[in-house]
Amino acid sequence: MVRFDDVDVSILSNLQKNGRMTNVQLAKNAGISAPPCLRRLKTMEKNGVVVGYHAELNGTSLGYGFAAICIVSLVSQNSWDVSAFTNNIGKLKNVRHCFATPGNSEFVLVIVAKDLEDYEEIIQKKIQKDKNILNLKTYILMKKHKGEFGVPIEANNKKK
Repeated sequence: MVRFDDVDVSILSNLQKNGRMTNVQLAKNAGISAPPCLRRLKTMEKNGVVVGYHAELNGTSLGYGFAAICIVSLVSQNSWDVSAFTNNIGKLKNVRHCFATPGNSEFVLVIVAKDLEDYEEIIQKKIQKDKNILNLKTYILMKKHKGEFGVPIEANNKKK
C-alpha cells in the first residue's frame, strides 16, 4: 500500500471531488506550491493511485432514465464459460459495471436503459442468450439517496 501524508490526502480529496481542478488550485488547497504538487500528482499517476479523469453525466437528461442491478448466476464456473460470459458483458454498452462475487459464480451488473422495455430487450436479446446463465434477478433502482465516487481518502502515516 502506498503511504500518504496530509498533503497527498488533500490533493487526492480535492481531485476526486473535482477532476478539472487546476494544479495551481490543487496546490493552494494543499498548502504547497504548484511544482511539488504536480510532481506528487505525477508520481501518484505513475504508481496507479490516480487512474483516470472522468465527467459525471446525468443519464436521465441523455435518455437513460432507467437503471437496475442485475444478479446473474452461472451454471458452470469453469474458466472458459466465465470468460465467455464476461467477454459478452464487456461488449454491452448499457452494462456500466460488472462485479464477480465469491462462491456461487454470481455476477452483479449495473445496467442503464432508456426505459423498462429497453431494459427487457437488453436482458432477453443480449444477456440471456448465454446458455450458461442459471438464474437472473433484477433490482430496479428508483431514487438515489447517495452517490459518491472513488474511495475515502485518509492519511496513513500516523502511528497506531
